[in-house]
Amino acid sequence: MLKYAATKYQFKYHPLCKELKITNLMFADDALMFSNGDAVSMMLLLKSFSTFSKTSGLKVSSSKSNAYFNRVNEELKSDFLSVSGFKEGKLPFRYLGMPIQTTRLKKKDCECLVDKICNRIHSYGARKLDSPCAGYRRSPLVAWDTICRPKQEGGLGLKNQELWNIAMVGRLVDWIATKKESLWVQWVNANYLKGSSWQDYTAPSNSSWVWRRIFKVKQVLANGYSQGVWQVQQAGYTPAGCYEWLRGARTKVEWHNAIWECWNLPKHRFMGWLITHKSLHTNSRLKGFEMNVDGMCFLCGQAEETQKHLFFECAFSRRVIQELMKTSGLRLPDSDVLHWCIHNTDLKKQRKVKNALVLSAMYQVWQQRNKSRIEQLVLRPSRIALLIIDDMKKRIKERDKRKLTAHKLDWLGRLSFI
Repeated sequence: MLKYAATKYQFKYHPLCKELKITNLMFADDALMFSNGDAVSMMLLLKSFSTFSKTSGLKVSSSKSNAYFNRVNEELKSDFLSVSGFKEGKLPFRYLGMPIQTTRLKKKDCECLVDKICNRIHSYGARKLDSPCAGYRRSPLVAWDTICRPKQEGGLGLKNQELWNIAMVGRLVDWIATKKESLWVQWVNANYLKGSSWQDYTAPSNSSWVWRRIFKVKQVLANGYSQGVWQVQQAGYTPAGCYEWLRGARTKVEWHNAIWECWNLPKHRFMGWLITHKSLHTNSRLKGFEMNVDGMCFLCGQAEETQKHLFFECAFSRRVIQELMKTSGLRLPDSDVLHWCIHNTDLKKQRKVKNALVLSAMYQVWQQRNKSRIEQLVLRPSRIALLIIDDMKKRIKERDKRKLTAHKLDWLGRLSFI
């Protein structure tokens, strides 16, 4: 209606909307309307509201609507507010958490968003990882680059947020490169590119930090484009595909299946993952950090405490394995545990149960090691074996037996602890 009024009457577009003839922006049930600050344009704006209401039966909620003015005289402003019933709003205001203002966004304008993100990360227990939030200085057990790899490559499957951010911003770069039918792309062409080639474009030094960031991502992704077409994927640009391209190919680790088996409890999986990366803070490792420790094993006191010693060269941990074999009726490794888990040739279901028992044993040994260090007290190996068996029983009950074949159910039923 307003575009029609612009051609037939004297409606004037907002100065920054004139070239693209923008009269409104809508998101869900919210709408932003734009016009020049003269009396005729403002009254035509109200008339379009009235016509829309009569035609559709929908009415504007005056009590929830605000009018924003810039360099409009007080008399005209007062008349508009009186006729419309709107309240006068003041810039800046927030919409979906983002400040809407006439000037460029500054760092302090987005501090509240950064604080919310950091609080959300902390709420997920990220204190145990290498948190990027300000004020957190604890050294991580495993490098963030390793954590952000897929599980098949030795990581935890978390995304590298820096690369993921580049991949997401890259979607905007691709929209501009492919001239996607979008109001935002039209706005960029009209106000920034102004007819120049996107491939050869260079962002001015005085442009906004948002636009400079988009241009920087364009440079990062330049090798993935040929004549303005994304060459990495045949189906076209996707953030997931771009992320994998940025991350690069890495070698898969051979132990990931043994660690991330569905029969392993989550806490046991994480412990096994730390052990494969040799990241437990054993006395030997703490001594290497120049900490005041003697380096001897807390459980047996007979050798230097290394991961290799704890699992299972230590006399105490070997007794745990022996008690576990006696209780479960299964043959388990008492040395070179990781190699055994990887190359175990048992049938699939038997291998999964045995791996789960071994990881549970490693978890319990480490728990007793910490208990010995703090409380100078440990459980008997026979008691630890019972705790491991209890964990295994719970896990078996959690598994959906409808998915197990009769042969597998029969094998599980013959275990001495079921």
